[in-house]
Amino acid sequence: MSDLLSNPIFSGFLLVTAGCTLALQAGCNATLTRYGGRSFSGVMSFSTGVICCLIFFAIDINALHTPLPDETLKSAPGYAWIGGILGCYYVITNILTIPRLGAATTLALFVCAQIIMASIIDNWGLLGVPERPYTKWRILASFGLVGCVGVISRY
Repeated sequence: MSDLLSNPIFSGFLLVTAGCTLALQAGCNATLTRYGGRSFSGVMSFSTGVICCLIFFAIDINALHTPLPDETLKSAPGYAWIGGILGCYYVITNILTIPRLGAATTLALFVCAQIIMASIIDNWGLLGVPERPYTKWRILASFGLVGCVGVISRY
């Protein structure tokens, strides 16, 4: 399995399918909001997500033989623990904005913001990632993304 995970084509496939699932998740949560309410939709999204993560954890430990965390976990920086909070903010923001802006505009804004923020993180090596400069080509691509968001939101 580790050979498969180190394959860049398989990694690309996983990323494309994950991107598609984000769009589907946003639409599903927006629909569930209409039937159960905003907070119910968020609770259900994370409840089922926790169940799926626990299943993945069990498979990863038992079938794939990934070792359990050890004492080094205590030395993880504080920001390493806020991923769930950030994910919650993402889901709640989707729930609140998709009914007003639509799925395409909402997700176009998210993707644009994600790529620009990721480029900033890369440029300064924030959060422990390797440094990769925010070159003039990346900056130009960022402006292109902003233009695409404008087109998607207008038409």
